[in-house]
Amino acid sequence: MPAVNGLSESNREALIIRWRRLLILGLIDYFNGSNEFGKLIIKEIIDMREAIVKAYASRLGISLQKQNGRWRTLNEIMEDINTHPNVPNAVKTKLKDSGEMIISEQISPNRTLKDLRNEETHSLNLNDIPRETVIRIWRMFFELVETIDPEFFNYAEDRPDTEDFYNLQKFFREVVINNKQGVNLDKIKEKEEEYYRKDPYTRRYVPVKIERGIYEIIESVKKGDWLSYE
Repeated sequence: MPAVNGLSESNREALIIRWRRLLILGLIDYFNGSNEFGKLIIKEIIDMREAIVKAYASRLGISLQKQNGRWRTLNEIMEDINTHPNVPNAVKTKLKDSGEMIISEQISPNRTLKDLRNEETHSLNLNDIPRETVIRIWRMFFELVETIDPEFFNYAEDRPDTEDFYNLQKFFREVVINNKQGVNLDKIKEKEEEYYRKDPYTRRYVPVKIERGIYEIIESVKKGDWLSYE
């Protein structure tokens, strides 16, 4: 039987809705030069990874519930995926690598990223997560989605209602994650209109450029304006 790649259309749409919001949080941090949403972003990415695994399992015909009606654990579902004859080896490897990364990535001397979702280790004073760790988790998630569903980003690009998501993820992947050179960030932040103010020394009117607010910048990214600033 042929290998199974991809998510269903309904799961693609659900992922886009959820991912779009997370990209906006990531861009707020990026343009503010902060890591305010780092822990929230990582927790949500881990949640989305689990949702993708379950969605992919359903596509394969793997049951998410036991015969008694109880939900199966993620590890049990993963075992079935790993032994399924129609799952490409690349998918199995990427799922394994992403899981090991979550288990091993340290956020404190005695805790890993997995503890963000472990109710036994929840606390209010959890250490801040380094920006480098957040970027590594972002990269892992992009690569995981691309491996499980190679047509996912083409699907998003071709639909008018998901064009904003496509532009957000493209900017985020190329500029924020991969640090693409040649993109004029100053131009992205700058409004098109100018106003004039009077110079107190020369008494001449000089042009003053206005900088966009964070949400204006993000709206510009959604439209793909940054592609013309390369």
